Amino acid sequence: MKRTLILSLAGAAGLVASCSFGPIWTSPEMPVPAEFRGAGVAGSTMADLPWQQVLKDAQLEQLLNDVFTSNRSLEAMMHNVESARRYITIARAPIFPWVNYMAGANKGASSTSNLSMSDEKTIPGAGGLSASWELDLWGKTRKGVESAEASALAAEEGFNNLRISLMKQVANGYLRLIMLDEQLRIANEAVASYRESLKLFENQLEGGVADRLQTASAQAALSAAEAQIPNLQMQIAELENTLSTLAGRMPGPIARGGSMMRFAQASKVAPGIPADVIARRPDIRAAEQKLRSANAAVGVAIASYFPSISLTGLAGVATPDLRHGMSRSLDGWGIGANLTGPLFQAGQLRANEAMKRDAFLAAKADYEQTVLAAMSEISTTLVQRTKLREIMRKQEQAVASYQESVKLSKARYAQGLASYYEVLTAQQGLFPAQTQLAAYRYQYASCIPTLYTQLGGGWQNK
Repeated sequence: MKRTLILSLAGAAGLVASCSFGPIWTSPEMPVPAEFRGAGVAGSTMADLPWQQVLKDAQLEQLLNDVFTSNRSLEAMMHNVESARRYITIARAPIFPWVNYMAGANKGASSTSNLSMSDEKTIPGAGGLSASWELDLWGKTRKGVESAEASALAAEEGFNNLRISLMKQVANGYLRLIMLDEQLRIANEAVASYRESLKLFENQLEGGVADRLQTASAQAALSAAEAQIPNLQMQIAELENTLSTLAGRMPGPIARGGSMMRFAQASKVAPGIPADVIARRPDIRAAEQKLRSANAAVGVAIASYFPSISLTGLAGVATPDLRHGMSRSLDGWGIGANLTGPLFQAGQLRANEAMKRDAFLAAKADYEQTVLAAMSEISTTLVQRTKLREIMRKQEQAVASYQESVKLSKARYAQGLASYYEVLTAQQGLFPAQTQLAAYRYQYASCIPTLYTQLGGGWQNK
């Protein structure tokens, strides 16, 4: 070909200076306190630790590994991330020249008489290349690329945020299973004790020693305890099925072991400083990238006011018979430039810019709200952990007192100083207190995975 069309277009366009419109991106500044409410100043944070060192339980670790490798929501999110990354290529493509090819050949005949005679004609074959390049003089394409890059980063942070959300949900569900196991054990002990009491009162009623009030009370206590067993079993099965689904498994039992208190005491709670949370939490990082994308979109809208300049070129060959190749061909080429721009669009461009600016302000408000919500969540969990420690201590004292009451009442009954109704009354205080203590211990233990993920830990160590 006589003209190297693409090289000449590139050389000509490279001499054109370009500029960019729209607001320049700067990371948002959000004032945060020097320390979390409910915690003193700490230079380190538990969020820097790998999750295996915080959630120290072998069976929980296996469960979480299954979640991270087989959870379908994580898989879907990963495909969304890949799609967002590929869109960067689509957004960047107009920066470079576009080259297309074309080729064609036709042959036909037309009838010339009623005797079905025809005049066969050959239409020349043609082939060639066309090129076009829209000069990004006003930075419209570059701002679009920046917006796409920010959206891709926001998608990645969304994946990280989903990962630690699943971590918290699964870890807390695992601990709740241990709590339900403990409550089921207490319910079974209560049923056995109340059944013994009922049998004793029924025998005494037949002998004329006990009255119907004592027998009815024992029957009511037994029935209430028995009702708790299928209820707890139902909750266990439902939670096991939920955790199995999150782990990408068919519904089934979840292996578990250990105690809630051992889990809670295995990790040292160190929240660090609030400023670290902004740099670490995926939801805050995602909100920042969405704000950056919205900022770049404003630049795209502003660039739309200005004309579009594009260079075009064409080079090709034509031949009467493609079988003879280029020996009898005619070649040609052409180059040109086009300028198009808005003249009157009934306020569409102005409204579009205003809309993008509104979207930026909305993204800014979302970012600030995300930061505020993060600080509130962390402070609330820190306060809850401190108060739950006090609550557990008081509840443990209550359980110990009820246990002493049951022991003394049985001793009095054995000595003939009290009826067995006194033992039943003490037991009716003991078993609910033990059940409530198990619930408090679960709440206290669950502060560990909750706080760890709220501080932004877990997604860095995959």
